[in-house]
Amino acid sequence: MMPGWSRNFDMSGVSFNERMTLTLVTPRHVVMASHYRRRPGSKVVFHNRMGKRVERTLIGVAGVAGDVAVGLLDSDVPGDLKVYPLPAPREDFTGLVGRTAVVTDQNRRIFFHEVWRVGPTSIGFRHPKPAKHGWGKNLVKGDSGNPSFLISRGELVLIETHTTGGGGSGPFYGSSGIQEKLAAAITRLAPGYRLRFKSL
Repeated sequence: MMPGWSRNFDMSGVSFNERMTLTLVTPRHVVMASHYRRRPGSKVVFHNRMGKRVERTLIGVAGVAGDVAVGLLDSDVPGDLKVYPLPAPREDFTGLVGRTAVVTDQNRRIFFHEVWRVGPTSIGFRHPKPAKHGWGKNLVKGDSGNPSFLISRGELVLIETHTTGGGGSGPFYGSSGIQEKLAAAITRLAPGYRLRFKSL
């Protein structure tokens, strides 16, 4: 919502009202770190691009795989909140190494790290060397679950939610295994919703 360069990054689909951050993947489902979950019954607050507050209640949480959990809101969010796509499936994601990722933290800040490695189910980041700018940080306790994105044709694509600190690493949302288990958990919590995908 702030003016300036950060205005280019649509964070309306990220709920920052608690340190246990939630990120929209359908109009009614959010992902979070499994080890740092919000409890059912907690209030979930989003803000659209104009600053309007949108409040929902978290009514269910289920583990997915590894450090991924999915939560269910009591009703759909309005269409002016961002629902983030996941990376479209492909056989090899090693070409992502070296790309700049948009990394967030518990204080609603945006940083830029570099993709360091991509595994079958996880992805890790590092600070660019030599540093190209001052927009990096060491992730710390409390940043868990905050999302990271890559930009594809002007749109943020969800690639990770933090598990560890430093440059950051966590589950890779381009993993076909994670995507399949996430889709199944979404259907169990509330059928009729589908993930969206976008090529990187």
